[in-house]
Amino acid sequence: MDKRTLDYIYALKREGVKLDLDIVSEFSRVTGDSYSSFDSVHVAGTNGKGSTSCLIYNVLNLSARTGLYTSPHLVKFNERVVSGVEMIPDSYIEKFVNDHMGDIEKLKTNNRNPTFFEVTTVMAFDYFRDTGCKRASIEVGLGGRLDATNILRPQVAVITQIGYEHANLLGGSLTSIAREKGGIIKPGIPVVVGERKPEPLKELARIAGLMGSKLIQVDRACRTSNEESTVQGNSVRVATDRDTYDLRCSMPGKYQIRNLLTSVIALENLPDPPSRVEIEKGIENSRWPGRLELVRDDPPIILDSAHNPPAAQALVTSLKGLLREEPILMVGQLKDKDYFSFLNVIRHLSGRIVLTTPDEEDRAEDPYKLLPICKGLFRESSVIPDPVEAYEYVKNQGSAAVITGSIYLVGLIKGLENSSLNPFK
Repeated sequence: MDKRTLDYIYALKREGVKLDLDIVSEFSRVTGDSYSSFDSVHVAGTNGKGSTSCLIYNVLNLSARTGLYTSPHLVKFNERVVSGVEMIPDSYIEKFVNDHMGDIEKLKTNNRNPTFFEVTTVMAFDYFRDTGCKRASIEVGLGGRLDATNILRPQVAVITQIGYEHANLLGGSLTSIAREKGGIIKPGIPVVVGERKPEPLKELARIAGLMGSKLIQVDRACRTSNEESTVQGNSVRVATDRDTYDLRCSMPGKYQIRNLLTSVIALENLPDPPSRVEIEKGIENSRWPGRLELVRDDPPIILDSAHNPPAAQALVTSLKGLLREEPILMVGQLKDKDYFSFLNVIRHLSGRIVLTTPDEEDRAEDPYKLLPICKGLFRESSVIPDPVEAYEYVKNQGSAAVITGSIYLVGLIKGLENSSLNPFK
């Protein structure tokens, strides 16, 4: 892809303008409001929203061409937008930007230009329309209420799990964060909720009540048995009021079982739900790169994009029962993350850590800033600033290794390993 194209959209910022959906709606009108050309499932949450979006996409894509929109990407921008089994091509991205650069620049004169994520969202929706998608599984970028994807009117809204993240934007309590996530609930549209904690559940129920929307709690909508979790994946029997499913999925980590359940209940609440066979097959076809992903067997090297405390806890819980030995950790963090809490959780997985730098120039935290924290938490802690050098070191220790802390760090290692980026087998 022409580097100038990506540089242009990455550079799009809007200063001094209150966050709202007016500008993305205005830009969408310029391109023909493509979001109305396909049915959709809209997925928000602090953790699990990417995996859940992927699972839903894989099921729906069995019966009709389906789009998948997620963020951020691991290695290349094109991963964000998938139609059928094809990532958005460079040629489409370049043409979209060239065709609409004049519109963007015109809006920019009044400080009403669409931002990077707003442009990317509209481009994704246009690509889904232009490639004949009948449906799409759409992951919220940040929050929900004011996220660019919230111009959608989906058939089902999904809220996975809620934790503390982006408190400066979403508020410092679970109630305020739930209020932002719950902003994707539309009048009369069912909302499926995977969250268990009473505080956010109460707020989501309040919003659903105001909207006249049916709120379906995953825990009340299904029962599970025969759960099995290994480093190769998960299997579980799920019984709902509609059917019983024997699910097998190559996404490892016991926490993924909750995402499997959430996906099934969301799919069941579509106006024309898929069959049991489609749900079982689509879930079995699913893979979510960079999430508890085994990229080497001997010794095992696992990549995981956990970057906040709840995700770190899920990683620790999952790997405690899967690894036979204490792994060495390779961790990089971004400046806007709660890295003290993250490190305080991840230490329960191992007493050995190598700190490095995520592949994100503007937001990467200096690993030397994390070192004093780690010295009080880990038995052995060191810094290798260059992530390629850090990976070579970790890879040659002769023990299991876990690379985590940032999707940008995981993406770099996936690139080094030439690991598949496809969200399907």
